[in-house]
Amino acid sequence: MRANASSEEVKMSPIATAISTLGSVLDFTGSVGSGSVSPLTIASGLAELALSDDRNTTWTQIVESVTNRSDSSESKIITVDLAKGESVQNFSTRLRMLLLFMNRDIGSISATVSPSFKDDTYPAMLALVKGFQSSGASEDWRPDGPRSIRMGNARHLFVSVDMPVVDRSQSPDTLVEIVAAHKISSSWYDQHVSPRVSSHGLTTVMFGVPNSPGSEYANSIFKRERTKNALGRSSGIHFSRQLNWSAPAAV
Repeated sequence: MRANASSEEVKMSPIATAISTLGSVLDFTGSVGSGSVSPLTIASGLAELALSDDRNTTWTQIVESVTNRSDSSESKIITVDLAKGESVQNFSTRLRMLLLFMNRDIGSISATVSPSFKDDTYPAMLALVKGFQSSGASEDWRPDGPRSIRMGNARHLFVSVDMPVVDRSQSPDTLVEIVAAHKISSSWYDQHVSPRVSSHGLTTVMFGVPNSPGSEYANSIFKRERTKNALGRSSGIHFSRQLNWSAPAAV
């Protein structure tokens, strides 16, 4: 796999560096006392996931983008090809945990947008809760609205296309994750998501299955943004997939 990105070299933040190197040292399920969790513990879980397969480059770039952001930096859109039936839930759960933990004092808002509440949103919410429980942080988070989880001043929102809820919170400023983006129409996205993702330094990550049959993919936000990234958009990165994740693939 090869990413199409601007020529500017990305500098690794300490957290992203830890995610890339500490997987063999620490265990994601470890904890530091009851009700607390070490940031290195969370980082190591991401590292184990990244280093155990061929998606290391993809995961490292996503983590680096959201952990090294600033209000003065340009917003970024990352598109990631998946195989049919492939899941990124383990990675996404750990990334949400990392963002909530590291921003619990300064505050942040991140969000996950999915096509289906039953198939996507509910399992993602449950996985996040179980992740905190297994990491010793079960008392550090709390529900904050019908589909929002808070840790300190940091919040993560869950949005379902087929079952939306009214949420008058501030717009995401750190990460917007679009799950199964090949199933979400560009018109719905433009109406409901685009007006709330204009923050400087925001990273939008879209996971989708390319070239899916039928009109659903043809009209999807994934196809549109994937195409823009493949054509060299300066603020975009695309990770392409051919036979497997380790195969270099130009888009």
